[in-house]
Amino acid sequence: MVVQLRSVYYPYCEIPGATFEAFLNAPSMRKYYNANINGTGSDGPFDCRTHRLLKY
Repeated sequence: MVVQLRSVYYPYCEIPGATFEAFLNAPSMRKYYNANINGTGSDGPFDCRTHRLLKY
């Protein structure tokens, strides 16, 4: 998944389908993103630096 924040694109890897669906259906995508997807510090639960990239 790629998220655009203030003209910067951030890639996230290995996000489960249920997490992605919950993000899309959340009353506030920003709050859901901050609570469940975005990491703190230099790593997060779906940071592509520590989770493998998908092959297309």
